[in-house]
Amino acid sequence: MVLSNIPIKVMNNEIMWDTLQSDKGWKLEQNIITGHARILNPEDIRLAWGSVQDMTEAFERFVKPWKGCKKGDIIAVQRIGGVYSHYAVYIGYGKVIHYGMDTTADDKNRWICTIHKADFSEFLGTDTCYEVLSFPEDGSDPIHKSINLFSQNGTLSFRSTFRIFPELKAMLRHLKGYHLYSAKETVDRAYTRLGEDEYSLAFNNCEHFALWCKTGLRESSQVDDFWKRFWVGRSILV
Repeated sequence: MVLSNIPIKVMNNEIMWDTLQSDKGWKLEQNIITGHARILNPEDIRLAWGSVQDMTEAFERFVKPWKGCKKGDIIAVQRIGGVYSHYAVYIGYGKVIHYGMDTTADDKNRWICTIHKADFSEFLGTDTCYEVLSFPEDGSDPIHKSINLFSQNGTLSFRSTFRIFPELKAMLRHLKGYHLYSAKETVDRAYTRLGEDEYSLAFNNCEHFALWCKTGLRESSQVDDFWKRFWVGRSILV
């Protein structure tokens, strides 16, 4: 059984909890009174709790969450309950390159937004599910495969980001220079932009960067959806 969880920092009480497994700061603990188990990340934030059997099966997937993707994949994770999605390029060995907040890029230890290499845990944060995007050769919408750390098998989900005919969208993408790069080329392209700090929510965000690495196009379905909703709302208001 897996119980609903709110990621919170917990008290490290060794009297009430027995450590069943530990790996690189991650801990699988069992409550000596109730018998249920919990998974804590290296910052002692509880990411999951439930039966000992379910938590034991899930523990390795939490410690190595990148097992669901391959080098050169474009990956995405939903933030704030799906308010927006964050994108990255998986480069192998538990590492990603993404456009995100980074303290290591500044001598004064300030948080600035750069394209940088990071651990998969930085990309995932406290989320327990992420998506791997597969890009069809014909330029149509990518297929989103959902990877749930509680389950051995991800589930395929399909979604369209633009409400126009797929054939027309594919044709427009090819006119703009759509090219599907190989895994190695995708990673190499990501490396060429390391250190960039010219983030723009509308024109150069994490999705623009990740899709450019894979397809050569600077697109953001989130920005397009925003403007679509804006103009529809404006038309209704008028």
